[in-house]
Amino acid sequence: MELRWQGAQKKEAGFWIRPGVLDSELERIKARYVPVINELSRTLKKDAKILDVGCGPTCAGRFFPSGNKTYIDPLMDIYLEAFPERLPPGERLKGLAEAIPKEDNTFDLILCINALDHMIDPEKALLEMRRVLKPRGILLLGIFLHPRPIAMVRRIVERYLPFLREEAHPYSFTLRDMRSLLEGFFSVEREIRVFRKENSLFPRLHREDWAFICRKA
Repeated sequence: MELRWQGAQKKEAGFWIRPGVLDSELERIKARYVPVINELSRTLKKDAKILDVGCGPTCAGRFFPSGNKTYIDPLMDIYLEAFPERLPPGERLKGLAEAIPKEDNTFDLILCINALDHMIDPEKALLEMRRVLKPRGILLLGIFLHPRPIAMVRRIVERYLPFLREEAHPYSFTLRDMRSLLEGFFSVEREIRVFRKENSLFPRLHREDWAFICRKA
């Protein structure tokens, strides 16, 4: 899986350096996640410690109006070179979600937006996020989820037809998958579908963007 992940990371790096991509992705984050972020921000202290895992160059944590922010991504060095003036202030770390270089119970809130399906080991990544989150701390997870038939096809392609796979996404999750995965590490308080492509012929066959608000027990 690590070799598979390395290929996915190369694809991801190439995606972000295309002209206009950062602007369009920032607009997508604003439209879908800022309402959730604004709601959560009202529950946080001004000096809350916030960790943005797999932040990419969008760094969704920037949309929290206050807090001490840390951003971590395995491609952080590439983003710092490509977008030196566009990354938000805060601590910027190059690293893996599976090995967060912080002490236990450090952060009041962790967000991970559209990154879990890019990781080497999503379960290990969630375990690490749980480790560095304070007791009763909040995880905001954003992820694209697939209808079960589409997820099954994607997994078959991933395993048996790698020349047809979507290179940047090693994993394909359904809503049921994600509920089961998260409940192994957190208490899921809310599930919010933040986007569904309603203007297509078969909207139920398209992936949907979901936000999960979770708490460390």
